[in-house]
Amino acid sequence: MPFIPRQAKPPARQAINCRVPTETARLLKRYAEFLESTQEYVVHEILQVAFRRDKEFQEWLTTTSASDAHARGEAASPPPHRGARS
Repeated sequence: MPFIPRQAKPPARQAINCRVPTETARLLKRYAEFLESTQEYVVHEILQVAFRRDKEFQEWLTTTSASDAHARGEAASPPPHRGARS
């Protein structure tokens, strides 16, 4: 057994490109500075919070996943859950 745990392998990443209003970009940069984190991290975490908190989206995801899986002849899997943190 290692003396310290192995570093977790980071998940696969995909680049996205979007334009936001200048003030939003400025606030994103400032928020990342405030958290001493990267802008990529801030965007990721904020999106995860939005996805988790939007109950209508969660219901839609479940319904859509079930429909998609049924069309492929598979069992639907529930959306990933990242704990109770909100």
